[in-house]
Amino acid sequence: MVDVERYKKMVKKHRRKIASLKNYDEMFAKLDTEKVGSLTTTSGRIVLCPLDDTEDEDGFIEYYYKAEAGTYPVELAKAPSGRNAALRILFSEQPAARYELALIGNEDEMDCISGLEAGRIPLYESCTASPLFIIDQGLIPDFLDELRKNYPSSLSDQAYYEKCAKKLLLESSTCEDAPECGGFIDYYLEEDDAHIPIFVNGAGGGHHPIYWGFDSSEKICQLVFDFNLKELRDGSEDVKPGKWERYLMKLRHEGK
Repeated sequence: MVDVERYKKMVKKHRRKIASLKNYDEMFAKLDTEKVGSLTTTSGRIVLCPLDDTEDEDGFIEYYYKAEAGTYPVELAKAPSGRNAALRILFSEQPAARYELALIGNEDEMDCISGLEAGRIPLYESCTASPLFIIDQGLIPDFLDELRKNYPSSLSDQAYYEKCAKKLLLESSTCEDAPECGGFIDYYLEEDDAHIPIFVNGAGGGHHPIYWGFDSSEKICQLVFDFNLKELRDGSEDVKPGKWERYLMKLRHEGK
């Protein structure tokens, strides 16, 4: 990761290019939204990973910003079809005044931010149909140990974790036409008294943006996962990624 001063300078210079085109407070208010679980952070270092990539450290995506330690509510917004449309972690009750693309802050990423085109949605997350989980960096060893203990299998561990999670997600899905595109698991890690959200991309896979929400005092108040469903897009959002958006996808997909 680059140093803090360089990161802040680059983000400030190109803030308009990495800002969200949507108001997620309005989006969650309009859609069928409910509090479905919690996220527990101990170090504030938030990591995202697909369940089919748990044995590969490059699959763990850690975001540059940190959140304060604590347990925070998670909201899931569903599209009319029942698909998962977006998920967000609420770090405070304050509304977001602005949204900023969640970056990992490495050298390659910083070098290519200036090439982004303003007014586009950077579709930046790894392309996967596997269930995703959000976890604090410090809880990863205990979480993986518990998975290995509770879900032993002759299959590769990753394949079995994914299979079990998909089965549980289907039980909570309300999407009739594509049940595999809905559902949520509030996984409880008893050893650490911690909650770990597990969910699926409502689009069934593909790239999607993730944004930090900042309140009027510039404090982090949200982390939003937008699955960019076609059924919710208007014409201005239905764009193909450009050269630099594709490059950002590649960086994120490689976990580097």
